[in-house]
Amino acid sequence: MKYLILKNETVLKKVINYLIHEENLPKIQRRLNIFAADDTLQIEIVNNQVSYREKNRVKSVYIKNKNLKYFFKMLDNSKNYYINDISFLKFQDCSILFDTYHGNMISTDNDALCLKLEKKFKLMRYDNIHDHEFIKNPVPEHLFDAVGMLNSKIRNYGVKTGLDIRSTSNSLKVRISNISNDYSYLEYYYEYIMNCKLLSTNSCKTSKISIMNMSIIIPVYNQNVSYTLLSIQGQNLSVSDKRKLQVIVIDDGSENNILEDINPIRDKLDFELQIVSLEKNMGLSNARNVGFAISKYDRIIFMDSDIILSKDYIYDMNVRLQLIPNAIFTCMRKNIDPKSSLLDSSNLLAGVKTITNFDDSRVITKGKDYHIGSDKVYIDEEISVLDDTDYFKELSFGSQISIYNIATVVSGHNMALNKELIKSARPFSTLFKGWGMEDAYFSATLISGGCYVIPVLSSCVYHINHPPRSGSAKQKSIEASNNYDIYNDLLNKPW
Repeated sequence: MKYLILKNETVLKKVINYLIHEENLPKIQRRLNIFAADDTLQIEIVNNQVSYREKNRVKSVYIKNKNLKYFFKMLDNSKNYYINDISFLKFQDCSILFDTYHGNMISTDNDALCLKLEKKFKLMRYDNIHDHEFIKNPVPEHLFDAVGMLNSKIRNYGVKTGLDIRSTSNSLKVRISNISNDYSYLEYYYEYIMNCKLLSTNSCKTSKISIMNMSIIIPVYNQNVSYTLLSIQGQNLSVSDKRKLQVIVIDDGSENNILEDINPIRDKLDFELQIVSLEKNMGLSNARNVGFAISKYDRIIFMDSDIILSKDYIYDMNVRLQLIPNAIFTCMRKNIDPKSSLLDSSNLLAGVKTITNFDDSRVITKGKDYHIGSDKVYIDEEISVLDDTDYFKELSFGSQISIYNIATVVSGHNMALNKELIKSARPFSTLFKGWGMEDAYFSATLISGGCYVIPVLSSCVYHINHPPRSGSAKQKSIEASNNYDIYNDLLNKPW
């Protein structure tokens, strides 16, 4: 590994912009470095994965999602350790590390790139970083204090990134109660790179950054999905960018022929469209899992067939997924009438504007006795969930406000995430029948491994109102109640 020291903020900015132009966007990552002062042990934690290397041993041992306190109790607490929590930008062939003991620097094992950066930006190169003097001197620390408390730096890192630090329980409920959804450090680096706030109501769209390939999964049951497809075609993207999209429509045993709605608009679509027809209706979770199984790309959007995307939705989601790999993103909703002029094909193809006057209960809600899972403290009280939780950041450690906790604020009608998150957890559970809670449980499995939930306000979705697919509001409520019981039972089972 070779290292290049970044002397000041101006050079740092120039290098980041150059690398974005050459390699596209980096991933914002967080790492905890722990070194024994006698150089006999090195520990590195990236997100929720632990690796350690003892002196003269080549092989690293990886531990994922294990009890962090138990892991450190196995180590020698009598030694002194240097502990540093750093952020870094992971590009394809190099990383930019912030606030190390050596300052800001680039690490790479790509000789050609190293030489190019060294010459272009007149950087100091080190083949061994120990040849460079510390800019800030490390302070020796113990892993535990005199009363057995885990070092606060380690504890804070675990809380922020989803490493279990205080319980040996394997249940999802306990795991989520140990985890913070405070993604503030991601906000800082997102703005640093994009010159736009992560929670801005304005799109981050810029001609300098293009989207990456993306798969969009849309289950359909007895629904006209053409409006949704036209809103994808109406995205504020170039034709070449639209061709990076794989749109998968899963016909979940519909009684009507959905092709009668799709075929008339097919020649208007620039993206790849795949239609998979299931012989019988197997439910929303199964349909999503089928779509995921045939998805080709690393970035995934799940959306319902009665959803219309605002014109910058795919761009805004795509950029966030490139920068922030460990998060679920979701937009707020506005309900519209099935006869709305917004659904005219000409309006959809022109691109639907983003609004902020949502009627989404995650923005404003009023708790009622009949709401499934509602905290009785909030009955008849109007709550602004986004505002009262600082955009979900304070929905941490298992807390709840009105009907919402960190898992239930994720809505399956639109959510975007990276494929690796799903591979490391589980697909949608098919235990849920009818309406509700399958998306909350799916989210809980991801959150338990250190996945943040982040709202996106620069885009929105429109929901086409229609009668309950359950047949009646009463039947929908029965399904929701049954699924809520299943959800709680699953949360308390070993994970």
